[in-house]
Amino acid sequence: MTSDLDGMAARDREAIEARLTTLVDALAGDHDGMREAIRYSLLGGGKRVRPLLCLWTHDMLGGWRRDAALDAACAIECVHTYSLVHDDLPCMDDDDFRRGQPSSHRRFGEAVAVLAGDALLNLAYEILATMRERHAVDADVCLDATAALARAAGTAGLISGQAMDLSPPSPRDAGVVDAIHLRKTARLIAASMEAGAILAGADAAARDRVRAAGVEAGRAFQITDDILDIEGAQETLGKTPGKDVHDGKLTLPSVIGVDASRARARSHVDAALAGLPAAKGTPLERLVLHVVERIR
Repeated sequence: MTSDLDGMAARDREAIEARLTTLVDALAGDHDGMREAIRYSLLGGGKRVRPLLCLWTHDMLGGWRRDAALDAACAIECVHTYSLVHDDLPCMDDDDFRRGQPSSHRRFGEAVAVLAGDALLNLAYEILATMRERHAVDADVCLDATAALARAAGTAGLISGQAMDLSPPSPRDAGVVDAIHLRKTARLIAASMEAGAILAGADAAARDRVRAAGVEAGRAFQITDDILDIEGAQETLGKTPGKDVHDGKLTLPSVIGVDASRARARSHVDAALAGLPAAKGTPLERLVLHVVERIR
């Protein structure tokens, strides 16, 4: 990212961290042990790409409800973090590190990690459903944002994506990889951008364009992650590198190679930006471009 964008991202990440802390303490503080486990995973670092996509889509569309958009961005981060906590479990991807620190189940045990993930998922929906109380957001806006996130997190998205990742259908080819990427990663990124559009008051056509662009950006993001698993280091990844290769996981580089995967990621980013002409020259454009630039 450019220095100006770095500064803007740093400011918004700071706002996201502060708001996440406030929301956890206000809405998830009934059990001290669970609050500690939630805070450990949720506030333990992370790029906050999805919340930034939500905020900067809202801004691109001229939205004026940034406080509410910030809450929506935090709800999305809660869902993303829940998915990481559960993905790391021994019964799933079995990873000992996340965001540069021991995974939740390594720190608190498997039972607490499962409950912390469950709590994060429910916290996300509570945040969205109660935006009307905090920000005087219309009920239909709260409902639309909640529905968009629920679709991305449910059996049309994260759940089926993880199931396919654990047991890929045959043939194990690029089409299957794309189907996994669509569900496990792209639809949540698309929902992040759609939530920003919803909070900006965008009409149905604009929401459709944003969602389609988000799917393309999400595909590029997951391909990039697959390449970073091969080429990255634990210090920069914050998780165990080379694990996909070691476990024989189906990834795009394993099917078509790293160079072809890199080219495909770039084509998805180009498609995303082609569908968002209003993003030209905005922080949102730069963030989407950063998806592929971070692999170079």
